Amino acid sequence: MKIDTGLWNILLLSITIRAPFTLASPGDNLDEFIDCYDACNYQRHCPDSEVDWYNPDENVFVKEKFAETPTILSKFLFWDCKADCDYQCQQIITHIRIIQDEEIYQFHGKWPFLRLFTMQELFSTVFSIGNFFPHYYSYIKITEKIDSIKRSGINVSKTRILQNYLYVAIAGMCAWTASTIFHWRDLLITEKFDYFFAGMTVLMGFHAIFARLTHLDRFPRLGKYFSGSVAFIFGLHLLRLYIDWSYTYNMRFNIFFGIMQYLLLLTLALQNYLYLKRERHIASGSKYMTQSKLIFKLCIVPVLLVVGTSMAMSLELFDFFLYDYQIDAHAIWHLCTIWPSWVLYSFFTDDYDLILTKQIKD
Repeated sequence: MKIDTGLWNILLLSITIRAPFTLASPGDNLDEFIDCYDACNYQRHCPDSEVDWYNPDENVFVKEKFAETPTILSKFLFWDCKADCDYQCQQIITHIRIIQDEEIYQFHGKWPFLRLFTMQELFSTVFSIGNFFPHYYSYIKITEKIDSIKRSGINVSKTRILQNYLYVAIAGMCAWTASTIFHWRDLLITEKFDYFFAGMTVLMGFHAIFARLTHLDRFPRLGKYFSGSVAFIFGLHLLRLYIDWSYTYNMRFNIFFGIMQYLLLLTLALQNYLYLKRERHIASGSKYMTQSKLIFKLCIVPVLLVVGTSMAMSLELFDFFLYDYQIDAHAIWHLCTIWPSWVLYSFFTDDYDLILTKQIKD
């Protein structure tokens, strides 16, 4: 547990240090990038471009042939003249630096990705789509499980835990849809929705696991107060970002509830272990599993999830970019979160089956 918390603390420190510079990367301040951007604005006559040309002959990029923005990008993905000039100059300067064997720089807090298939960040977009499917599939399966329980005549109150997991799946679908759109086209509005839904996902996970661990389904009124409190926290979070957008605050918020979620998951794993150690065999749903198999699925798996996702998150510490492959550490992190999502929902349903078994046994 100390290792896990330590990783989160290191990550928080790293992001806190880097956050003020996300809008002022080294590439932004290169004289050649500024000259290139001015030359493109001048050549393409970009509207509202504040280019002061006292002596354009001194700019080596004046003779550069800047391409017009493809219609599909300008009409449907909001690449205006100035934004496209910024993109083209990022590629020109990066290509020059690669030829001269110089370090590749970030621009505006991002690596200079090539636009591929209209996507601003190909692999982050594709992997975000990949992350959508575990949540969508689990939403379908949990919905079917709830309907099956209701048809069986079991007390509807026993589905409250599953209902919370359904909210997690919905939040996950929203978050990865927003992430896909954001990485497809980075705009202020797409960035904000990406951050908003990411915060909602973390809170929904915290809400569901806390309610499960404390058996709030047995206390409906208290459960409603807790749910209302979580919704209120999320509302305040959005209000805080609306009043004063802060990358540092937003990351601290997500990391805090992420750590809380991890601690709750580890506590739930311990709770399950202590219960299973008192039992030799337990019927889990329609299956009959040995104690060792149940211990693995309900106790070891959540620990592996915490360790695995923490290690995947550490990719944000060691940021790197492979220009030839057009992939960076952030995209690989997205890739590493796909499988854990499948495993997490599998754990949720297995754990729920254990709850039903306990209630029948008692």
